[in-house]
Amino acid sequence: MPQPPCTASGVLRARRSIFVFMNAAAIQTVLQHFTYGLYALTVKREADEHGITANWVSQASFDPAMVVVAVESTSKMIEMIRDAHHFAISVFHEGQRDLAEKLGRGQVGATPKLKGVKTKPGPISGAPVLAEALGWVECRVVATLPSGDHTLVLGEVVEAGVEREGKGLK
Repeated sequence: MPQPPCTASGVLRARRSIFVFMNAAAIQTVLQHFTYGLYALTVKREADEHGITANWVSQASFDPAMVVVAVESTSKMIEMIRDAHHFAISVFHEGQRDLAEKLGRGQVGATPKLKGVKTKPGPISGAPVLAEALGWVECRVVATLPSGDHTLVLGEVVEAGVEREGKGLK
């Protein structure tokens, strides 16, 4: 009997049946061993500035320099990034755990998360960067990709700065 032509949906269907038998507990355990750092993801859309703590961040390319960050698909942040077409990532240092926790919490009332945080505008887009971080990159959005409950944002690094020496927050 001849085999039907292989299509993308056919491959996807075949792959799904394999994943049904995967051990969810093992997946979660192994993924928890992946190393992550903590970063401030910030954006400016017109006069509105916003920041969150992100830990799914990775370099994606050397030339041109690119990074990828995962952002909750239902968040204010992803909407702002799409509108602004730029974002910044600042690397928290070991002494910034309280700030990482502040930016990681859900927004309470109308108080902006960046209120009281020492920032400066990124030189290209004006996206706020943490003035007391280890360093930062300012990025232009190249692409977004839905990824489960998150959206992957690929950004080309258009500027970077080193603010201090030290170890990153994990």
